[in-house]
Amino acid sequence: MKAAIETDILFRIALVIGEDVHLEQMTRRVLSEIRRLLDARSCALYACTGDRLKRICSEPEAQEDTAGSAALRARWPDAEALAREGWRTLGDSALTHHLIDLPEFGMLLIERRGEALDPGFLDNFRTLARKLAIACRACVNEEELERQKHRLELATSAASIGIWAWNRVSGELTWDDQMCALHGLTPAQSSGGLAGWLHRLLPAEADAFAQALDRAVREHARLEQDVHVNLADGSHRVLRILGGVRGDPDEVAGVAVDVTSSREAKEALRRARDAAEAASRAKSEFLANMSHEIRTPMNGVLGMLDLALDATDDAERRECVSTARSSAESLLVIINDILDFSKIEAGKVEVETVSFDLGEQLSLVMRTLAAQAARKSLVMQLQVVPGVPARLTGDPLRLRQVLLNLVSNAIKFTHEGGVTLRVERVDAASGERLLFSVIDTGIGIPADKHALVFEAFAQQDSSTTRGYGGTGLGLSIASRLTELMGGHISLDSAPGRGSSFRVDLPLRRGESEAAPAATPVEPERGETATGRRLSVLLVEDHPVNQKVATVVLQRAGHRVTVAHNGIEAIEKVAEGGFDLVLMDMQMPVMGGVEAARLIRQMEEELGRLPVPIFAMTANAQEEDRTACLEAGMNDFLTKPLLPRVLREKIAALESGPPDAATPAP
Repeated sequence: MKAAIETDILFRIALVIGEDVHLEQMTRRVLSEIRRLLDARSCALYACTGDRLKRICSEPEAQEDTAGSAALRARWPDAEALAREGWRTLGDSALTHHLIDLPEFGMLLIERRGEALDPGFLDNFRTLARKLAIACRACVNEEELERQKHRLELATSAASIGIWAWNRVSGELTWDDQMCALHGLTPAQSSGGLAGWLHRLLPAEADAFAQALDRAVREHARLEQDVHVNLADGSHRVLRILGGVRGDPDEVAGVAVDVTSSREAKEALRRARDAAEAASRAKSEFLANMSHEIRTPMNGVLGMLDLALDATDDAERRECVSTARSSAESLLVIINDILDFSKIEAGKVEVETVSFDLGEQLSLVMRTLAAQAARKSLVMQLQVVPGVPARLTGDPLRLRQVLLNLVSNAIKFTHEGGVTLRVERVDAASGERLLFSVIDTGIGIPADKHALVFEAFAQQDSSTTRGYGGTGLGLSIASRLTELMGGHISLDSAPGRGSSFRVDLPLRRGESEAAPAATPVEPERGETATGRRLSVLLVEDHPVNQKVATVVLQRAGHRVTVAHNGIEAIEKVAEGGFDLVLMDMQMPVMGGVEAARLIRQMEEELGRLPVPIFAMTANAQEEDRTACLEAGMNDFLTKPLLPRVLREKIAALESGPPDAATPAP
């Protein structure tokens, strides 16, 4: 073959190498030219990966291996040696096969009839083969990039992520298809550069976003900003734009993420939370209102029945009134249980930590229930084991509520014998846990019902409710309050053997002296006279409650002046001359809390000594007590008011300055 012809052949083959970026299309054109120009019977191009030989393309396209390719596969481990030889006759002696190495890619097999190609031509062809190998590797890399781009497009499309880039110098803005889709546009509609992008944003956000873009380029700062995009249908889509400078210092690039659903979910969650909080507030307000609306008339009923008992000596009438009062007390217990349980369920019960006198709380529990036990001729006994601290740190109100529920329950289910409240130390080493046991000689509870008694609205069976009354909430309330205080409640009982409820509570020691052991409790006797006469301002809007409190105070020898609301109370206190103010919390015109606050302010401005103010309220919630004390009141009385409680508070006032006490039972 003449040199000019060889050069022309090599030139023509070189022209088609690298014309296409797709491997199969490019190699097919190259092989077609080689076959035509070299008068080859067939050509095949193979990729070599490790010990694997893969045919990329052949010309003509063969369904089966040619003799040469079959021989090559059979001799594959020796292929490199074959390629170094340049040519070798394989198989059919009428065919000449040339195996040419494509560096770092594979092999080119040329099959011709007749004589072999000139060795000089083959040497020049090997130079061309190196170019072909480079082109093949470039095609492979390009196809891998295409595959990665396709996978990225699938991922960004599935995740609603658009890709963008903006060059500050040229002003060129580049969007991918997903970025266009996020803005509700086709690629053809996405022209307009940065100005067009800003035009599609809410006006209030466009300027800030443009400044953020410019700052990201100038300062190489991270860009992260949420923008609202105006869509063609009038709706909005929220996009989170993320980006930064990479490579070109004048270009910022990044992604846009559709966070509309996330924003809507967060907004729905916020609305749900607000609705739940509003419902919780409404429930709390409902409980407070119900407490006031129910306890206020009950206060009047019980108070008037007390007055009726004191006003008659007729045995038959006293029995009727006493029965009515007992029924009213039972109704009040049910009301209190329902309100207390509702507060616990609403998570509105808070446990405080204050120093308190244990003996005082225990005595108060026993005195409160002594009359109930006396009506059934039961012996009430308080046992405090030596070594129990006299002062403790904890929540006296909740402790008393737990013990009242347990002792009251024991009295209810005991027909003869008695009820004992026993207190002892669980851990003699630390003294920080106390065990309160309420032991009765009542009907007892089967073992399979022990867990049931602590469930809400549950008693042993429906006949228990009919026979003994109540809501079935008392023990559940005691159990939940015990848990809130970090303690544990348990039961030991059997039918006919009575019951023992044990409350294990962590109560830290306050002072070192031991509490005195108590003796059997006697029921409360009648009224006793107090010391000096006091001038009392009664601030109460309810006529029945006015009458009850007035009679109780007057029978104790005190002078009573009535104010119907907070405004009247302030005016009368300004006139002076009162030793005590009994202030209702909820009244028309002005409530007790606001009135007390203004009275304290007035006293400070006038340089007067503060008059003692006791709050009276049907609301038994802790926040009400706190509100009263923060307003400057000295004590807190829960309705219905009991004559005994009034007498005790006034007696304490006469003996010295009142402290901020706990609510009366």
